[in-house]
Order: sequence, then structure tokens, then C-alpha cells
Amino acid sequence: MTSRRGFSLVELLIVMIVLVLIGTALTKILVSSMRVSSGQMVQADMQSNVRTGSLVLPLELREIGYDSSIVAPFTVTSDIELIDAGFVQFRAGRGFSSTCGTPALNEWRIRKPAYGMRAPALTDGFMVYIENDPNQGADDQWIPLVVTAINADGLCGTDSAYILTTSTPDYQGTPLALSQIFVGGPVRYYERMRFGSFVDADGLTYVGARSISAGEASYRAVAGPVTAIAGLSFRYFARNGSQLDPTIAAPVTVRTIEVNIIGQTRNAATLAGTLPRTNRSMTSTTRVALRNTLKH
Repeated sequence: MTSRRGFSLVELLIVMIVLVLIGTALTKILVSSMRVSSGQMVQADMQSNVRTGSLVLPLELREIGYDSSIVAPFTVTSDIELIDAGFVQFRAGRGFSSTCGTPALNEWRIRKPAYGMRAPALTDGFMVYIENDPNQGADDQWIPLVVTAINADGLCGTDSAYILTTSTPDYQGTPLALSQIFVGGPVRYYERMRFGSFVDADGLTYVGARSISAGEASYRAVAGPVTAIAGLSFRYFARNGSQLDPTIAAPVTVRTIEVNIIGQTRNAATLAGTLPRTNRSMTSTTRVALRNTLKH
């Protein structure tokens, strides 16, 4: 007769202990893996935001230009309006087109589509290039247009056009003459922008932008978050490469702008899978050589 023997209590306890040890080890591995994955996602989000800021700001800054007055004392003007270690304000290019149709001093027609970021808006600033005498270049200059209305349904012959209603432009201190308007000449429009850092409602610091032209009183987040101290900073350099002091230097002397962004993770994280979690950071530095840089 065959006897059957079951597991003893000691054997069952050993099996349970082994299962508990295996379960504990697997739990630690899973928790560590989840921490690493979470940390990687937070890190990737920060890196993406820093790269966004490092692309947006230089893209805007590269449109900055200069112009020289053709009358005494032959002053030079810049699209840069204000400089500071924590912000920069300038005329940001938004589009470009050319004049068409029959010229009029108080009505300018420019071809559609305009090339650039968007269509012209009434809050934009406008400048037209005056050729004057086509046989010499010393009298050519960009002059501002004060636009009071925009009709997006205009025509230049059979081609679509924007109709800009303006006050009579001033050229060299006197009203512009019809003979000075060259049909087909370039027109550009711009938006006065300021980029700087600000603290949002969530208590985090961001790279922000606000349109001075549109009357925006507060910043809109462009990228971030960044570190609360020096998360966004600017350095300015003259034509000879020397660093300028923004508290005393004139904006027109700036030839290169350095943008420094120190991104910070939105939440504390760990990439090792172990505690403690910390806020991680990433630094990006971009130097932008301004277009149409003058040699003097």
C-alpha cells in the first residue's frame, strides 16, 4: 500500500519566504524602472523647451537691421530699442512685400501674398524703401509709413493686394513727393516685441514674449520653465567683439547678441532610479550675429 506525504509546515514557510523575497526584488526593480522612465520624460520635456527657446529667440533676433540717415548729421538707427541683461526689446520683422499699382501719397498697394510670418496688422509698424534718384544710391532710405487702415481685398490690376491708408510720409524733413515713389519697391512691416523672463501663476519662471505694438501688458510663455535666477539672460557685443554694458551702451552699437537659457525640469526627478529626486537643469548659449550689420 502506497502512502502519500504532503508538504510540511517548514517547507511551506520556506516557499513563502522565497516568494516574498522574489516579489520584493521585482517591486524594487519596477519602482526603479518607473522612476527612471518618469525622470527621462521630465528631462526630455525640459530639453525640448530649452531647444524651443534657443530657436525662437535667435530666429527673431536675426531679423534685426540698421539704417543710416541720408541727411546731416547722418545718424544710424537700429531695430533694437532697449537692451538689458534680463530682456531685449526690438522691432521684429513680420513680413515683406512690394508696392504695386498707381502710386498715391495716402494710399499704398502692396502685393499679396506678403512673405513672412503672417499678414500685416494695423498695430504693426511699416517702412517703405524710397529710391528717389535711380542713378545714385546716396539718397536711398527706408522711411516709416503711418498706416491708419488696411484693406485686405484690394487689387493691383488683376492681382490681389493689400491697400494701406496712410498719412503723407515725411522724407528728409519734407512731405514725400510722388516722383520719389518707385513702383515695385520693397515694403516691410514689423512688430515691436520684448523678450524676457517672468513668473507664471504656477510659480515657475519662463521665457516670455509680449507685443508692445499690440499693447500687451504681460508676457506670454514661449519656453520653460527656466531657473528663477539667470534662467534667461542676454549679453551684447560691439563690432570689435568687446562686451557692452547694457546699462550705458546705446542699442545702435550692438552687433552681436548672446542668448543664455538655463532650463529646469518642471518636477523633481531622478535618472538613476534611486532617491533623492532633484530638479535638473540644462544650459543653452547661442550667439546671434545681427543681419545688415554696419561696419562703423
